Amino acid sequence: MTLVLIDDASPAQLVPRVPEGEARLEKRLRDLIHDYPAVLPIHDLDPSYGTMITVAKELNIPGVGFIDVVLMDELGRLVVVECKLWRNPQARREVVGQILDYARELARYGYEDLQRQVSIATKRQGNVPYELARNAGGALSEGEFVDRVARDLAAGRFLLLVVGDGIAEGTRRIGEYLRDQPGLAFDFGLIEIAEYRFTDGAGREHLIVQPRILARTAVIERHVIRNEAPGVIIASAEAEDAGSSSPRPPSEFGQKWRRFVEKFVAETRFDDPAQPAPRYGGNGWMKIPLSQGLYVNAYRSGGTQRIGVSVSFRGSEGELAWEELNIERDAIDAEFVDAGLPAPMWTHDNVPHISLTLEAPTPWSDADDADHRLWLGRVSNQFVNSLRPRLLRLESANS
Repeated sequence: MTLVLIDDASPAQLVPRVPEGEARLEKRLRDLIHDYPAVLPIHDLDPSYGTMITVAKELNIPGVGFIDVVLMDELGRLVVVECKLWRNPQARREVVGQILDYARELARYGYEDLQRQVSIATKRQGNVPYELARNAGGALSEGEFVDRVARDLAAGRFLLLVVGDGIAEGTRRIGEYLRDQPGLAFDFGLIEIAEYRFTDGAGREHLIVQPRILARTAVIERHVIRNEAPGVIIASAEAEDAGSSSPRPPSEFGQKWRRFVEKFVAETRFDDPAQPAPRYGGNGWMKIPLSQGLYVNAYRSGGTQRIGVSVSFRGSEGELAWEELNIERDAIDAEFVDAGLPAPMWTHDNVPHISLTLEAPTPWSDADDADHRLWLGRVSNQFVNSLRPRLLRLESANS
């Protein structure tokens, strides 16, 4: 790809991309992400993440190596970033294995281990991760924050990002390898940062970087299989046994969200009498089974100050379902409008998804909670009404 710089005072200038493997970007890219974490399209990977905060650069994981950059949001949800220039296929294979080694070792950490290593990397004493989150506007108490991060560490629940100057197709075929990582519950994303360099009329060199998502996975975690009419639903096992996996009680934030979900389940009525009930998915989100392994995901994010409902279409079967639904896009949009809702957004990045969001400024009162449950229920019901019959029809045609 070539960029075109347009300036009314001078002719347009073509800026070719620096060929992959030739970019002088690895340390520069690490420093760029450290200084400006918003350069990464993390909210495109998972809209439930809040404001990105830099925790540390070159975080030492003894016996494994140094993580290029560790980020988190104000709730302490960790993002592990590994930067790599793709000069050869061996480097591509090694970096995926390296970031998984980091994840496995971090999953052995308690919060005090993470706090210690962050203090070493930042040369700051005290509970540095919590102080960073609080300074960024985090509302959790110190105990709630520590509890939240400790639970994610124990579950191996991280967002793992491999960032490079050019990621070949072969590197993207890693789904089976990722699913072979027992005991971890991570998201994985591949992000390409294209580099462009040019010299202006005064002889000064300039650098432009362009991020884009090349691939991502669903959360990798343990599953159970349930029999729910009219078909089989594959669901996360975490919600089933989270209480027995740790002796610590849920944090205040987690307790509030569980109460929110419980009220949502009690209050929400679907027009489809065969629709399975919503279920808790994790802090800030819940899931509503559809068909063919697809879910309606309803979420609320204090970081982005939005609530939303979406369906992601992952894998080859998801792509097929997306294509079939896209044929009826006008009819589906019209059904939403007829129900008094805006037409949903249809987005095809690397994982296609259909979504509808609403601004929800914090802080949230009890009245806001009630309004949010009402809106999420109404929109979720319309997603079920519009998508579930079509997905069941497609499933029947393919069986």
